[in-house]
Amino acid sequence: MTRPATQSSTPSTRTAAIVLGAGLVATGLVAGVYFCFAVAIMPGLAHVDDRTFIDFLQQVNKSIENPVFFSCFFGAPILGVISIVQTRRLGTTEAGRWIIAGVALAFVGMLITMGGNIPLNNKIDDAGDPAKVADPAKLREDVENTWIAWNIGRTLFATAGLTALTRATHLLARTDRAH
Repeated sequence: MTRPATQSSTPSTRTAAIVLGAGLVATGLVAGVYFCFAVAIMPGLAHVDDRTFIDFLQQVNKSIENPVFFSCFFGAPILGVISIVQTRRLGTTEAGRWIIAGVALAFVGMLITMGGNIPLNNKIDDAGDPAKVADPAKLREDVENTWIAWNIGRTLFATAGLTALTRATHLLARTDRAH
């Protein structure tokens, strides 16, 4: 049951829309990173030698750990949870349901990253200098196809989350116009 909102304790629809919009953008940027790996980066790496593959992934692993990426990766679910609270306080249950779905779906993508892709990234990093890896073909064989499969999964979940958040944004805007 939805409680009636009071002026003093309820965020405005505009504020809720801004937070939801920021979460939507952050989710979209993360989904876009996954998508780029799925459709361009990993297919491109299929054509390089094993040591180049290892070196490239090691360099990406170092460079992706930065404040801009982390603000999107961790900020998206945080903004999503804030949006859930705000829409609940506003009584916009339909938009809230879509936000919950979007956050949950994108969070599954995040869990896939942490439980699937990052351990494989660590395996690549732990190998050390690509020029000194004893069997680069074996390392690549141990990582590449599994990493690609996990990446496709996280791409699908993050994109589904983005789609749900887009729907929530539309519903929230429609609610605002009705008032």
